[in-house]
Amino acid sequence: RKFNMTKIPRGALHFDGRKSIGSLEANENQRRWDQKHYETVNKKPRHWYDPTRAHLNFEVAKGGQIQPCGTSKPVDERWRERLAELGVTPNPLVNERQGRKKTDDQKLDLLPNQLVEFVISGDHATMNRMAFGNQAVDFAADGTADNSHIKRQPQFENWTLAIYNWMADKYGEENIVGFDAHLDETTGHIHASIIPVVRRKDKKTGEEKEVVSYKGLFGKNKSEGQDIMIALHTELYERVNCKFGLQRGESVQITGAQHKNKIEMFYQLNDQVEKLEEEIIDLKATINGLEQQLDSIRQDITKAEDDLNKNRITRDEYLKLVFDLKERESVLTQKIESRREKLMTCESDMEAMRKQTSMIKAQYDKAIRTHETLMASISKNTTNIAKGAAYDEVMDGFYKLFATIPRPSDKVIESIGNPLLSDFFSGDLQNVMTTAGKMMLVAIDGATTVTPSSGGGGGSNDLPKKKDDEDWWKYGRNAVGHAHHQRKSKISSGRGYHH
Repeated sequence: RKFNMTKIPRGALHFDGRKSIGSLEANENQRRWDQKHYETVNKKPRHWYDPTRAHLNFEVAKGGQIQPCGTSKPVDERWRERLAELGVTPNPLVNERQGRKKTDDQKLDLLPNQLVEFVISGDHATMNRMAFGNQAVDFAADGTADNSHIKRQPQFENWTLAIYNWMADKYGEENIVGFDAHLDETTGHIHASIIPVVRRKDKKTGEEKEVVSYKGLFGKNKSEGQDIMIALHTELYERVNCKFGLQRGESVQITGAQHKNKIEMFYQLNDQVEKLEEEIIDLKATINGLEQQLDSIRQDITKAEDDLNKNRITRDEYLKLVFDLKERESVLTQKIESRREKLMTCESDMEAMRKQTSMIKAQYDKAIRTHETLMASISKNTTNIAKGAAYDEVMDGFYKLFATIPRPSDKVIESIGNPLLSDFFSGDLQNVMTTAGKMMLVAIDGATTVTPSSGGGGGSNDLPKKKDDEDWWKYGRNAVGHAHHQRKSKISSGRGYHH
């Protein structure tokens, strides 16, 4: 993902295998909550559900029928009924652990997944546009928002139906046991509960039958699961999201372990900036909507005064009407001031975060350049590294071999009359073998000159040329002989070997 402040509207999809589903989760998906329950869940950190937008939630039933959330049977009941049709015994409820031993929990962990929970959503601004149109929704998470007048727009319903039809074609409509759309949270999204069913041949009868298999649909391991997730993002875009202005979902892949912290920080800050941008847009729209309501109330007050002056209403009617309007005016004024203060805080945070993001971006770019330079250097020096390792191995073998040969007497050496043997037992052969070994490596490399580290000559210009069909061991013997004669030549010319 490139760093810029122009956010591309993207779709989002996530799935998770589940052993079972209980009534608590089913009730949350279907919003079988009263006002008291909303208040209870809103006390939890990082959670906010707006009860004044509860009327916007809906579910999709068989045949693509849109109806209020909770109209159908509870999801957990439908899950058990469908498993019974498939001849499968439902797993025990994993989240109901009271009265169970630890060993029982370990056994539950080994049970196969009998349900897949999908969460499907998209870019915040795009979801809002599809769900609310031009209506100004108050996203305040302090219990003061009143969105009871907001109406759900048809485009969000059309998007949800398109997702439902795609999943019904892919997984079988009979296996969808829950399909709920939520518009009472920060960003509109869909919860889909699906039993993973595949068709397999019976080994005994040869007939095809339906089998519950999470691994059969979503992968036997993490790698397969990631591939399936990538394919689902592509399919979701091609089948549905491309028609609604949502691009294919994009995953951020962080490379270069040594720079991981900088890069992770960069992406986290970038995400925070984007969320602040969304919050600022929402706040401005909220303030604008509240100000319109305030103007409408003030116009009603002016109208009431005019009606009183023209005797269209009595003084008591006027006082009652204006009292109610003034009360609403006061509440709206407080809300507007509260949202404006929040907006100022967000804009201040945005400015500070942009500066921090810019600084991290510079560090991020520097880290990437350093990483690329390092990789280029490693690639460039791979030949030299391999050559050095080969040289060490060859010479180590030479020295170990010669160390095992017992030294004959001087008389025996003299009687043999071999100057190379004399060089070896006099200690000079180490220089000869070092030179010969390096010359062989130069020939193997075929390009660069190896500079002897322990003195002695020998380079790509004066080594004996190896014939294409010549045996390497024969060439090695020639290299040793050539190095020996080279040494004699240097001694006679007075140059010698320097250590």
